[in-house]
Amino acid sequence: MRNGRAFWVGMVAVLVLAVWQVGAAPRPVHILPLGDSITQGGRTDREEYTYRLPLQRLLIEAGVPFVFIGSMRTGLQPEATWPAVAPGVQFDRHHEGHYGWKTAAVRDQLATWLPLYACPDIVLIHLGTNDQEAANSTANAVEAKALLTQAIVAPLEDIIGILRTRNPKVLILVGHLNFDSDTARQIRSLVESMASRLSTPASPIRTVPHYLGFRAAPGPGSDTFDWAHPNPQGQQKMALAWFKAMKSYLPLCSTPVPKGQ
Repeated sequence: MRNGRAFWVGMVAVLVLAVWQVGAAPRPVHILPLGDSITQGGRTDREEYTYRLPLQRLLIEAGVPFVFIGSMRTGLQPEATWPAVAPGVQFDRHHEGHYGWKTAAVRDQLATWLPLYACPDIVLIHLGTNDQEAANSTANAVEAKALLTQAIVAPLEDIIGILRTRNPKVLILVGHLNFDSDTARQIRSLVESMASRLSTPASPIRTVPHYLGFRAAPGPGSDTFDWAHPNPQGQQKMALAWFKAMKSYLPLCSTPVPKGQ
């Protein structure tokens, strides 16, 4: 009798586990957009929706379960609005973009922000636009490299370390600046070297070439409002570049969890 009872208890446990597995839903990928005004956007005088809007549409179309995370939910002007992503689907406003901030300023606050939301699986970093003038004080190439390293690359390395403390397996995508100036090319070379040096199998770092096919100069066919901030056409180009860079990693970023968790 005792053996029979043990058999049925075991069978019930197996059935419960099978039901749980069938009802399990994929855990959404937690994506942290981290940057300056190009990440935050949100002005009332123009459609500065940022790449986050078309990126969300691309993720939905691809059937990727995801959420954006971050301590921010507004743009530069709090009353700025975003359109729906799709019929009946509201835009996910969470982000960590800070208008006008330099790379070191974001680095200095990141450890304070990260505990405020879920652990990021993927981080989209787009920083350095506000640091470009760091090299303007010298015409010496060696000095310029040192100044740009101090202003951009060193804080980026710290940011990567902080992110890995929160999640040792985080995928880090570092976006190159949209510009193709001499300074932007200097920054690009330094960032490529950093990414190659710090990338690991457990926590890959990939650079995203936003400058390719991007026209920053205002005028017919431009991708920006003002040289720096992408208009809807530029926002779409940025979103496509981010999506292409993360696409092959997305199946690895979600694991089954019970519904409701």
